[in-house]
Amino acid sequence: MAPPKKLVGVQHRVRRMHPLAALMTRELGRIAAADPDEIRAFQEGRLRAMTRWAAVASPFYRQWLRREKVDPREIRTLDDLRRLPVLRRNDLMDRPETFRAYPARAMWEAHSSGTSGRAVTVYRTPGSSVYEMRVLERQWSWFGLPRAPRRVTLGGSDFAADRPGNPTEIVPGARQLLVSSYRLTPDDLPTIVWDIRRFGPDAIDGWPSSICLLAELLYEQGERLPVRAVLTSSETMRSAQRALIREVFRGPIVDHYGQTERVAMAGTCEAGTMHIFPDYGIVELEPVPGVADRWEIIGTPLHNWGFPIFRYRTGDLVGPAPADGCACGRAFPTLGALDGRVEDAFTTADGRPLPLPSTVIDDVTGVREAQIAQLAPGRFEIRMVPGVGFDAERVEQQYRRNVERLFGPGQELRVVTLDAVPRTASGKLKTAVVEGGGDRAVPAAVAEAFAGYRLGPGE
Repeated sequence: MAPPKKLVGVQHRVRRMHPLAALMTRELGRIAAADPDEIRAFQEGRLRAMTRWAAVASPFYRQWLRREKVDPREIRTLDDLRRLPVLRRNDLMDRPETFRAYPARAMWEAHSSGTSGRAVTVYRTPGSSVYEMRVLERQWSWFGLPRAPRRVTLGGSDFAADRPGNPTEIVPGARQLLVSSYRLTPDDLPTIVWDIRRFGPDAIDGWPSSICLLAELLYEQGERLPVRAVLTSSETMRSAQRALIREVFRGPIVDHYGQTERVAMAGTCEAGTMHIFPDYGIVELEPVPGVADRWEIIGTPLHNWGFPIFRYRTGDLVGPAPADGCACGRAFPTLGALDGRVEDAFTTADGRPLPLPSTVIDDVTGVREAQIAQLAPGRFEIRMVPGVGFDAERVEQQYRRNVERLFGPGQELRVVTLDAVPRTASGKLKTAVVEGGGDRAVPAAVAEAFAGYRLGPGE
């Protein structure tokens, strides 16, 4: 779930005023121009420092290193990294406080169930947040965007629940206009378009499903909203969705991959290749047993000194990386196609589309796994499996508050406790499923216009 608007404003001010921001920008620029040997030397230097810091400041690693008789000074190269344990999601679900190297009050807390339906709690320092934003701004600069571009952001915005008459809101001082993903309707479209044009964005930013909903509405009305780039994350896009977004917003699609745990990041370049950002984190690709041409991403972040974690198993799978070097000329490693999150849009009782509906279960702790299902428009069921610290009454109340705030009033919700959430035939846990009627159909004119679209080079 996206952070509240007030926190977004605070984070922006911290990013803008942080005393090390300029130094980070110079360092990231240097790594972008480095050769593979220089990149490896940077990673190993940062790894040595973070390992020794974790051995002193992190209760988890202090205990583990002593118990296993591993001297942190022996972790010097990328090859030595394999001497440290692989972390799984349960480690962060069950005991996140044991990883903290700073007091909780000095960091920002985040929760997410991602694609697994199993909520984790993590922390990051303000400096880590600044570093992440500088990494993203470096990627955006490849497409001609200025530092701190003016962005229209479509995501899990719940501000519209507090101000029901307003589908948009400006974040003070952040050069950011929020558009509620749950107010993308023909009735609200004139207000949204007016506010976007008046704001004058450099980029559209957010979930692909939300951006695509806005693009569909605009396309049906014969409207276009040209921007310099469309910034996407969190979901996998189909070719026809990409074509529609390019047609309506005109700018290139700039995608990036990351996680709430902030252990690894990757993003597309001008040539359309997905690159690992090696100064953000070390990425290991582990073959998936029994599955050909699929590797799981294991990440070691190099920026978050307050919450050091090493070799975190993300659960995210990728296909083969491109065999040839990228035309962009950068030495950053390439990444294959991601098996990303794909969710069906839900429909409210009053007919509004709800993109990425699993956000209502993302921030709930004390649950080992969860799933939300649409049984009919406006009728939903949340299925949960108790975890560490489970309190049935508290959890159900939080789910109901989330549905009320994000989906809007008038929805019917049932919360049930199970021993396990049903899996798909392939064994995956889908965090959001449509089991009843009412799944939103793409408008016929839009579907016909982009049927059979195939990506061209660099798209």
